[in-house]
Amino acid sequence: MRSLKIWLFLAAGSLVFVIAGVLLITFGRNLGQFFFGKSFAEAQLREYVTKVLNQDVNGVNCQKFDTDGNHYVACDYTTTAAPDKVRSIECSAWGLDGFLNRGCKVRLPGDRFN
Repeated sequence: MRSLKIWLFLAAGSLVFVIAGVLLITFGRNLGQFFFGKSFAEAQLREYVTKVLNQDVNGVNCQKFDTDGNHYVACDYTTTAAPDKVRSIECSAWGLDGFLNRGCKVRLPGDRFN
């Protein structure tokens, strides 16, 4: 009888853990994007341009919300080497501080813009 109670307790604890994880991934991502999405995406953009493109960022501007559901937001940026040329890219919009989503990707022709 005591063994059954332990197993029921462990099963209930596991169920609560799974439900909390699902809620964190869904609602947490949306809340994180609401409060930190723009600054997170801009930080990802600065890191991408500096490390991958080997250039210095002059200015950045990212959307706050992912409107097409691909977990990336539209961003525009300029570099110090070409401050008059605005370039477009998509960068991750939160995602549990990069746990689910991280980095940037180049927009391809035909991509649906945010």
